[in-house]
Amino acid sequence: DRIMYEKGGLGFWETKKQFLHQVEMILNEPNQPNLRTVLDDYWEAWQKVANDPTERASREELIQRTRVLAKTFQHTYESLDNLRKNVDNLVDQRINEINHMAAEIASLNLQIIKSEAMGDNPNDLYDRRDLLVERLSRILDIKVERNNKHEVIIYIGLENLVQGGSYHKINGVGNPNNEGFLDVMWDDGRLVKLGAGELAGLVSVRDDDLKTAIQDIDSLAINLIDSTNEIHRDGFGLNLTTNNDFFKQIPITPYANGDYDFSNDGIPDGTAIFKVSGTEKLDINTMIGTDGAINFGPAVPNGQDIIIQYTATDKIKDVIARINQSDAGVVAYINHRGQLSFKAKFPADARYPQFAIRHIEDSGNFLVGISGMLNASGAAGAFDYRNIGDIVKFSVPSFNISYVPEKHPSGWIDIEEKIVINPDSIAAAAAIDTTGDGKPDEINGLGDNRNALKIASLRHEKIMIESQSTFGDFVKSVVGEFGTRSESAKINTDKNMAVVESLVNLRHEISGVNVDEELSKMLMLQHGYNASARLVTTVDRMIETLIRMGA
Repeated sequence: DRIMYEKGGLGFWETKKQFLHQVEMILNEPNQPNLRTVLDDYWEAWQKVANDPTERASREELIQRTRVLAKTFQHTYESLDNLRKNVDNLVDQRINEINHMAAEIASLNLQIIKSEAMGDNPNDLYDRRDLLVERLSRILDIKVERNNKHEVIIYIGLENLVQGGSYHKINGVGNPNNEGFLDVMWDDGRLVKLGAGELAGLVSVRDDDLKTAIQDIDSLAINLIDSTNEIHRDGFGLNLTTNNDFFKQIPITPYANGDYDFSNDGIPDGTAIFKVSGTEKLDINTMIGTDGAINFGPAVPNGQDIIIQYTATDKIKDVIARINQSDAGVVAYINHRGQLSFKAKFPADARYPQFAIRHIEDSGNFLVGISGMLNASGAAGAFDYRNIGDIVKFSVPSFNISYVPEKHPSGWIDIEEKIVINPDSIAAAAAIDTTGDGKPDEINGLGDNRNALKIASLRHEKIMIESQSTFGDFVKSVVGEFGTRSESAKINTDKNMAVVESLVNLRHEISGVNVDEELSKMLMLQHGYNASARLVTTVDRMIETLIRMGA
């Protein structure tokens, strides 16, 4: 039983090791462009445009660099997504394998009882059953009871998998909250508690490691898209066009007011907002001058609300820091226009929609009069994603709001086609707000480069929402994290392998054949046989002699 327990651990870590190595190679392919190198090229291309905003060649180079960047994102996402789907197929295969083995073990229990009742010694059936149980222990974290030599009882946790001639099936059931990937369940709909083993390793790789890797590059992609577009829309191109996105931006909602069908029943039932910015230009060192509390709703469904208190003596930067250190589900920052902005993080709970601001409410005046984000204070003025038409709770123009992006932006990120068709649409020049609505509307001059410089400087800004780091540092941390995970899986595999080998050797020493003793016994038997043979030969000769004498 100890060997079976350790084999479950070995199966778990060997599975993790195999797939984490593949994840590590996908994120940091040594012989192909990877996200780190193409991001560097992208920022350098923007810097070249800033150096000479009227030069056609630098604009063409920026387009090419952006295309390579987008294809690298797409390739990375597709590789991780395909690997995740392959792992899910293996989960299905292991479930079928477990059911077949459980059925055969139950059948062998019955065959052994019948065989022994007839006076036979079914050693071949015992061996086959032991082989299946040992194989099963590598796939699942099982406990085996042998009440008698006729049958084995197999448990997964406290649940009975095999007893006597009966067994319980397990099933793979698609989970709509996990992109349809399979949950491992009993027939009555309860989740199977997997523990260790290959199957647990596959589920862990699929729903922890690969899911996290995809979330990381999705977050990187949407933040790059949004941060670049936010600045690019405020600038002017050489063709005097403005309000143009540089990257394609695909929202999940087709409605102009952000209404969305979160429940997938065909009827909009909420409002899908990714980012919102106030209208007032703020200085982070300014004291707020009033007391209040910002409510971001619960971090998990039906949990406690995340509430950020502020006082009159707090500075704006203090409140921003408190928000970013909380589980509010958003990151707060001052954008390039000096406006307070909230941007949704990837949710910690899968029951929440991805990259969606869930709730914003202020009991005081900070988000209302001071930052110009909400129309009114209190519960009546609160935004909540579960309410249709709740965009009206914001007191901002439409260009200060971004909608939740389509799933997996790392899979669809690309440069806007109008930029490719006409590189003069690249908005390198800054603009002036002549109307006072917070939106720049007049070019500062065709040779102006300040907008391109702002985008190029994003390279050094700590604006990655998941970790308050630069884009480059975020990529390094992701690659480093999965390198660490891969190395940890290798170390644990080696440890478990050593333990299993030690236990197997110990079992052989206890129950195996001692070759020297057996050879000695064989020699003794051989000598006895030879002596008996000589005696028989002597007796035969004596009898033959007596017969001749009688004749």
